[in-house]
Amino acid sequence: MMSQHNHVAERNRDREAGETLKVLLVGPYPPPYGGIATTLFDLRGYLAKQKDCLVTVLNIGEQRTVSNIDCLSVRSKVAFLKHVRRFAREGYTIHLETNGHNAKSWLTALVCALAGFWNANKTVIAFGSGDLPGYLRRISGTMSLVVRLVLSRAGVIICRNHTMLDALLDFGKRAQIEIVPGFMGIAARNSVEPPAAIEKFCKAYGTVMGMTASLSPEYGIPLAVHAVTDVRKTHQDLGLVVIGVGTEALEYYPELRTPNAAVLFIGALDPHETLSVMRKLSIFLRPTAFDGDSVSVREALALGLPVVASDTGFRPEGVSLFKIGDREDLCRKILEVLDRNRTNKDATCHGDGAYGSAPRMVALYQGL
Repeated sequence: MMSQHNHVAERNRDREAGETLKVLLVGPYPPPYGGIATTLFDLRGYLAKQKDCLVTVLNIGEQRTVSNIDCLSVRSKVAFLKHVRRFAREGYTIHLETNGHNAKSWLTALVCALAGFWNANKTVIAFGSGDLPGYLRRISGTMSLVVRLVLSRAGVIICRNHTMLDALLDFGKRAQIEIVPGFMGIAARNSVEPPAAIEKFCKAYGTVMGMTASLSPEYGIPLAVHAVTDVRKTHQDLGLVVIGVGTEALEYYPELRTPNAAVLFIGALDPHETLSVMRKLSIFLRPTAFDGDSVSVREALALGLPVVASDTGFRPEGVSLFKIGDREDLCRKILEVLDRNRTNKDATCHGDGAYGSAPRMVALYQGL
């Protein structure tokens, strides 16, 4: 395993002279894409381009045992412990990206927080799930102790919104806690051609909405599809692209098998392809039941796309909100956006969209 680490690190070796900032990113690395994995992908890409930074990724996601030139694979729990300890002893800042809504996530956070014994508490624990407050309300006993240990040992705790912050503060403010969006910018993305199926779909429908999702119910795929069906009664040129799932969605949600559905389930796309598809959209949808801070919403805003999203209690400025799970309200908001003619298929990045929260993360590392 040491040789694998050396192989990854050699790609940045020419930057190491005079190096003062070394970062080990820990979390799920693509594939699959989306959510926390996208945060890790974009942050790694940003850090790799900084001349004063040496970055390595420790992949603990679904593909953790698969060799990848961009990251270290993890083949066992023991290997994970050894990696974290070794990088901490080498002076790396340990940055974990995790959901925070289950025991496994918090135990992983505890390992990374305890690495502070070797790197002078240069540890960053970032929680990305909007379900974190609900999980913290349900736990007791041993897991409550784990949460308190993480909060007491980490250098910086990151969450995505004030509801998450309040839930963490209920366990005592012992560490520096910051609210930082999970969107790390699109500066690391490459310009690629969208899939041929997207080009064909866009020619068939004059107005194309899009969303990113998995098959989990909280992503609201049926809600979005039914809303599109309703809106098409007055806007027949409207279509919907669902990124992240393919035709398996029709097996999971058989009620969506309608002959006239103007919906394309494009399947999983890498971050470069996802960006190329989003540039083709007129509106971006986010009909989720809960969110911490949606990376895809901020991607859409960075591209100048109008966004219609569920009112989860935390959305960036400029998003049109509808009541969670309310199909009629969702349709109203889509129609309002269409009627205002706010679509912009040739949108370009504006504001801090190119870099997102990545520069702020570097500042936090330096502060540690």
